[in-house]
This record gives sequence, C-alpha cells and structure tokens, in this order.
Amino acid sequence: MLIEFEGFAITGKLVERLSTATSTASLCSMTSSRAIATATTTTTTQTGFLGVDIKPNEADGTITLTQEGLTNRIIKALGCDDLPSVTTPADTILHKDEDGDPATGDFNYASVIGMIWYLYGHSRSELGFALSQASRFTHSPRRSHELALIQIGQYLKGTRKQGMILKPAKFDRLFMDCDVVADFLSLHGKEPRNDPVSVKSRTGFIISINHCPIVWSSKLQDSIALNTMMAEDCALSTTIRDVLPLRNLTMNVAKAVGIPDEHLSTFKVTCWEDNTAAETLANMDPGQTTPRSKFHDVKVHWFQSHLSKDIQVKRIDTKEQLADIFTKPLPKERF
Repeated sequence: MLIEFEGFAITGKLVERLSTATSTASLCSMTSSRAIATATTTTTTQTGFLGVDIKPNEADGTITLTQEGLTNRIIKALGCDDLPSVTTPADTILHKDEDGDPATGDFNYASVIGMIWYLYGHSRSELGFALSQASRFTHSPRRSHELALIQIGQYLKGTRKQGMILKPAKFDRLFMDCDVVADFLSLHGKEPRNDPVSVKSRTGFIISINHCPIVWSSKLQDSIALNTMMAEDCALSTTIRDVLPLRNLTMNVAKAVGIPDEHLSTFKVTCWEDNTAAETLANMDPGQTTPRSKFHDVKVHWFQSHLSKDIQVKRIDTKEQLADIFTKPLPKERF
C-alpha cells in the first residue's frame, strides 16, 4: 500500500473481494476506500491499527471507516493525553521558521508524520492540509512545527472514535465527481522572499465515485503560477492526470463484477471548478487560448482533448467546494 496517496492502488485482497462481488452497490462500498484493501472483517486491535475497522449501518446505508488503535498511538506519541482537544487540525500556515526556537525532540517527528500519513490515507482525509504542510519539515523541524503536530494530536483526541463516513448514492447510474481547487501564493509572506517556495500555490482535490471518496490530495504545485487562473488551471491539469486512469480502472473493474452495460455507457465524470476563468479556459476548443493563458497552454492544456460529454468541467460555488479543506486552514464553522 502506498504512503503518498497521489493515485489509486489495488492489492490482492481487494481484487479477490471485487471478483466475488455480486452487485454494483458492493462495488461502490468496497472501492470507496483504499483502506479496504488491508482491512479485515472482524474488529480487532490489529484491524484498528494496521487496517481499517469497517462498520456498515444498514439502517441509513452508511459505512464508517475508523482506525482507533492507530489514533490512540499517535495521541500517546505526541503526549496529548493531558492536553485539551481542539476543533481543527490546523489554524495557521507553517513556514521554515529559521529564527524560531529549536525542536525539543520530545517525540520522533518523522515517526509521527509517518503514522499520520497512514491514518490520513485510509480514514481521515480531513488531515490533508495540516499533514502536508507539517511534512515539509520532517528533516529539520523547529518547535513551531512540533506544536503544529501536537495540534493535530489534540484534534484527534477529540475525534478518536470518528472516521470517514461513506454514503454511496442509490445505484441507478455510475458517476464520478472531482472537486479541485488551488490556493494561489499560499506561502507568500510566510517564507523568505528570496525562497522560490514562497510564491508557490497549493493544489487540493478529491475524487469520488457515486459520492464515495476514492482519491484525495493536498500538495504544493511544482511550478510557479503567475495568477489565480494559472494556479487553478495547473490544479485542474494535475487532477485530471489521476481522473483518466482511475476512470479506465473503474470501467474495467465494473465490467468484471457484472455491472450492466447501460450503466457503463452512461458513466460520466464531472470536475467541479470554482474559478470562472479556469472553467472557461478548460472548456475552450483544443488549440484556443486567451492572451493571458497562451504562455502556459502547452504545459497544462493537454487534457482538453480528453474533455467530452463523458468528462466535463463545470462551475461550482466556492462555498460548496469540498477540496478547500486541502488547501488552507479553515475556521471551525467551515471546517
């Protein structure tokens, strides 16, 4: 199983379970989390730590994924047992803090980061932004970075019995949603002005099948965006690189477990973009550009040739953009 969850991985257990599935509803519930590939069917200490405790609720049709054993170990490693819980895993943007207090070394920073990555990738996607920014300083943490990890531990302390709740849509069709967003110049004013990282933007996205999250990510963009439209366009390009193979994989798995052809023929992908300029640019005919986008057309607009009636980019209001949670610290109410 991968630690850096930028794509989609399947292991033997998942393939075995998919091959014996008898309904599409089970396809949605089983592929709703990469964690299911390592989960067992009984609730044990090992399940809550190494795998995922899967609790289906037949009354409301939900499936809850938790890792209480691993969560407790993280809380203990960070020394949060006697600290109060908090409502969000991050409330500020971290920077190198070269003039700040040195790390105390009260806990193994890299070890805790690794454990939280495992938790985040399987059952706690809301940790994406907080974990991503803390991971930047694994090899040279300062005290401020340790405090950021402790805040994650305090958040987990108040939510240790909680996890990802999946509620597959009623299966009358197969569809994929992709919420994608970028935070332009996310580190501007935080890192030193002579550091190229200070002007990088952050990409966040979440890909769902029939309302069940499959892939999610929060990371700094590789290149420097010159405006908001370019940052959003780069985020859209990065996300569709995951959408295309995942769509093909879903079609192959669905066909293998006996999903009716009428559902496969109407399988639609909708990418939800809250930036009007980026949405307009994405929906232009291949080869068309605007004066402001011409210079980065070749790099990010390869995906235009893949847009069709089956894969579309549509506008969504910023307040309804799910991927915002992966790009910035949100206030309690929005979080």
